[in-house]
Amino acid sequence: MWSLMQGDTHVGTLVLDHVDQPWFHCRFTSTTAWEAIQPTVSAWTRAVEQDRSDDRETVAALEAVDALRLVLVPVGGSETIDEFLLHVEGDNVRFRY
Repeated sequence: MWSLMQGDTHVGTLVLDHVDQPWFHCRFTSTTAWEAIQPTVSAWTRAVEQDRSDDRETVAALEAVDALRLVLVPVGGSETIDEFLLHVEGDNVRFRY
């Protein structure tokens, strides 16, 4: 289980469902803080799904997500993950780092 954080703000909780290397598939429970960043993360997810990795729109979407400075903090763990790819679709999340 991981907490998705933006600074000191808890954005949501990820609970591991299964691993399909290199992706970790999780169930996602958001907090009200998610509403502010959801459009940015969703734009990134849409751009990637369209498989235009060299497209300026995709690059801009990735830069916007990076600017959010999101981190994953393992519950009960010590190693914070600060460089990862995140795809959110409703209450399903997959990430890789």
